Order: sequence, then C-alpha cells, then structure tokens
Amino acid sequence: MKIGIFDHMSCKLGGGQLVAAQMAALLSGEHDVELIHCGEGYSLDSLAKAFEVDLSRVNERLLRDSHESFNIPGKIGTGAYLCRGLESNRELTRRYDLFVYSGHRVPPFSSARQGVIYCHFPFEGSPSEMFNSADQFRRRFFLSRWTRMAAYECLWRYRMSSYKTIFANSAFTAHWIKRVWKKEAEVVYPPVSLRVPLAEKRNEIVSIGRFIDNYNSKGHAQQLNAFAQLVHRIGPGWRLNLIGFCTMAPKEAAYLEELRWIARDLPVTFVVNAERQEMLRHLAEAKIFWHTAGIMDDGVTAPERMEHFGIATVEAMLAGCVPLAPAHGGQVEIVEHGVSGYLCKDAEALVNYTAQLVGDQHMLNRMGRCAIARGHVFSLAKFAQRIDQMVNDCLIGFDRPTDQKIVDANQPEALGHRTE
Repeated sequence: MKIGIFDHMSCKLGGGQLVAAQMAALLSGEHDVELIHCGEGYSLDSLAKAFEVDLSRVNERLLRDSHESFNIPGKIGTGAYLCRGLESNRELTRRYDLFVYSGHRVPPFSSARQGVIYCHFPFEGSPSEMFNSADQFRRRFFLSRWTRMAAYECLWRYRMSSYKTIFANSAFTAHWIKRVWKKEAEVVYPPVSLRVPLAEKRNEIVSIGRFIDNYNSKGHAQQLNAFAQLVHRIGPGWRLNLIGFCTMAPKEAAYLEELRWIARDLPVTFVVNAERQEMLRHLAEAKIFWHTAGIMDDGVTAPERMEHFGIATVEAMLAGCVPLAPAHGGQVEIVEHGVSGYLCKDAEALVNYTAQLVGDQHMLNRMGRCAIARGHVFSLAKFAQRIDQMVNDCLIGFDRPTDQKIVDANQPEALGHRTE
C-alpha cells in the first residue's frame, strides 16, 4: 500500500513532526511511505536524528509553499476555487492508497482511496465559523451570503467526507474539533519514548520551549519573573535551565537577548539549539520541570494559546522531573494534580507549589516516581497499536472498486450546484 503522510505544521521541529516521523517509521516496515513537507526547517536525516527514529525506508516528497492554508479563500469565487483549488488538492493526494493529513489547519480535499486526519488543534474552522465572523462577508446582501454559505458548506461536507477518521492529540483538541469543525474525533495521544541517561539529580528546574515571542510563546519572561520571586523566597541553591530552539533571525535573536537581560542577576542558564542528548542530560539532572505556555496572570487564556497536549511535559516526567504545568488545555490530561505534579492557574501558584517541593525532599522524591509512572501511559506501543488498527480498517475497503469521488474530484457538477 502506498501511504502519504503530510506534515502541514510549522517548518520547525516540534510535536507535530514527532507524530509524523513516528507514524512514518511504523508504517514503512510493511508499506511504501512518503513523508510530505514544505522542505524548510528539516530533512528526513535531521528528523530521524532529532527524534531517534528509523526513517531509512521512508521517501521524502518536498512541496514548496505547502504550509499555506487549504481553506476556502474569501476573495475569489467558488467557481475559480473549484477550478484551481481542487486540482491542486487532487495532485497532492491522488497517488496514495492512504493519505494522512497531520496538521492544525483545514485539510485538503483528499482524492486518495482512504484519508485520515491527525489534528493537533483546529486553528481554522469550517466556513460557517470563519465567514460569519468576517465583517466583509456580513456586509454582503442576504441572498449573496446565503448562496455563498450554502456552496461553502456543501464543499465542506464534501471535503470532510474524503476522510474516514479524525484523530485528535488530546481530548481538549477533540472538543474544539467538535466545536469548530462539527466533527467527532478520536483521541490518540502522541507517542512519547525516552532513553534517559544515568545522572545524579541536582537542585535544578528545567524548562523546554522555542525562544519565540508570538501566539505560541512558552512564557519565558514569566518564568524568569517567577524564578526571581522563588529565589527571594527560598534563598540560593537552585538553578533554572531554559532549553530551546532559536533561529537567530533578528526578531528571535532580539527576544533571546531581552530574556538574557531579564535574567542577568539570576542563576539561570540558557541552553540554545542543543542536541537532543544534551537536552536529555539536563532533564535527567533536573528535579522540577516548569511549563508556563498559556498561563495568564488574569486567568484568561485563549484556547489557541494553550498547550494542546504537551510532549515536553511527558518527556520531563519520564526523566523523573516533577512537572508544574498550566491548569488548562491538554496538560490536565497528563499531570495528576498533587500526585504526579501540580497544575497551576497562574504564576503565583507556580511559585507556591515549587516552594513546597523545594522544602520537602521526601514529597519531591515521591512525586518524581509518580511522574515516571504517569509518563509511561503515553507510550509508543499504544500509539503503534492504534495506527496499525487504522491501516487494517482502511485495507478492508480496498478490494472494492476505487471510490467514484476520486474520478469526480475535479467536476463541480458532482457537488450539486452551479459555479459562479
């Protein structure tokens, strides 16, 4: 069976790339697998090295500008979209028996014999979600709005019917898929495995996240301010290690320098663009893990700014670190509050819970052991079992003739309405 796995995430290595890489490695043992991506930020070799997976049997298909959205553009007519958009979608997907879309945007129309979505978070909604909130669309005459919305909704149903199954990386993401895509999704947690090096635990707090100041910010400045409060409260003896990737583009380099300036009088180490083994060593040596993405002091956080799962948190737990993470998003499905870590609603809670752990070595050791046990719940074996089942389910229908939708994918008449 020929399988295409389309990584439609960012061009930087992260959780989305881990899922795509593990899926490709698992399926390449018995199938012809292509990993499709935009060709920027990583290659198969760097992907295999970063996540310690065997991609030697996987082929690479590069599609420049493939990180652009597949959603219906609002500035062109439905007819123009059908002529151009469906053809490009068909060219992307038609060569595969199974097409797997891994991303957080609206997927393309799939002309593969079977299609599966692995959604990391639905940043883009269905047309009814997207256009009803657009001022330009609301200013149209009623008949124009109604006609366009009917056409877009028909296209939406047609698009999503080309996929057999939707997977979500967490129950949090599945909830939002139901809300903005109007579709049910099955939760399949990302696979997390770790070979922890032997190391003696030290009085260190570790945090992992890209040094980038945008909607996906990991809250480094907030961590530094919280650490300053913690040091003032508990005294010297503890260190904070901030580990992250930085492209050194002017904006990111300036952000990193700003963080260094904030931390100038604190026992803080910046570990920038570290190899995976160095990152694992820091995890093995640390006692506490901080994750602050989406923690807002006013208690209000938009869902897109939350951590939708949290692979780094699971990796830290497998290394014996006690996690302190946001009390929302996918983190609440990972951390058992008061057992294997703490869920924090704000920066004050982060400081208070950390101070409790620092002051009670017995509790710190006990929760570290519970964190390791909890981390094993999100195993590669469980992920592999579900992916294997998915392929078997898809294979059941392959002995019938190719679905007619593949032939008609570029025929607007099949949608039951005229183009504009």
